[in-house]
Amino acid sequence: MEEKRISQFKELGIYTSQYIRILLSDKKNLAVSLLFPVIAAIIVVWIAGENMFVHYEGTKSGCFVIVSAAIWGGLFNSIQTIVKERSNIKRDYVTGIRLRCYTASRAIVQFILCMIQSAILTTGYIGVEKFRDNAMPKTGIEFHNPLIEYYITILLLMYAADAMGLFISCFVKKEETANVLAPYILIVQLIFSGILFEMKGASEKVSYAMLSRWGMEGLGSICDLNSLPLKIHATFPDVPHTVENMYKYGGKHLLFVWIVLLLFALGFILVGNLVLHSVSKDSR
Repeated sequence: MEEKRISQFKELGIYTSQYIRILLSDKKNLAVSLLFPVIAAIIVVWIAGENMFVHYEGTKSGCFVIVSAAIWGGLFNSIQTIVKERSNIKRDYVTGIRLRCYTASRAIVQFILCMIQSAILTTGYIGVEKFRDNAMPKTGIEFHNPLIEYYITILLLMYAADAMGLFISCFVKKEETANVLAPYILIVQLIFSGILFEMKGASEKVSYAMLSRWGMEGLGSICDLNSLPLKIHATFPDVPHTVENMYKYGGKHLLFVWIVLLLFALGFILVGNLVLHSVSKDSR
């Protein structure tokens, strides 16, 4: 008599609990994952935080540090998650595992990890106000407390980067390839964020495909960047300040940014799962 196959929900639960045990057993890697946002938050407070919420340039730079940390943290979390188990996945796939359950289990646990990391990274804004005496906005756009909006934006950005790492981990066949790709991906994200260089024409269109741009749009909107004075205004108050549409202050704009980041995350996970089905064709 043929053995009855377990339900996909039970299979998802088995893989999720299994992956949690794997993460908790690798204490060194877990410690690095949790220490990284702590260091990033400290950098925001003591280096970038001096002029945050004081003038436009200082606040923009501080947000850029947070966006960079969120993207790198998300990539670091997941870029080797699947590729290092590829040979085992091929073996189990042949025996009948549901790859969607396997991929979903990784995505669920990674989301929990990102929730913790994002909370730590968000404390950078609290530190700026507490230790730098720079007052952040008193109210948010959608919520009374802007920290909630900072947290949601950082979480969605970090998780989208994490999902991108999962996609890459599904796509590549060697851990070494994933390690090589990670810094280049980060560099491209930062270049096309619109912060280091002005985006015009084709480069501006490319920037819309970058998580970094949407992260900056979200954080910049919450900070109400367009309302902050330029640094030069301390000496020449009549210098015009050009309003940037990407930092538009408003609920519809912020919600749109959140939706875009969420769609990025879901898209990377779904496409990554589809790509992973090619594991059966691996020659090794």
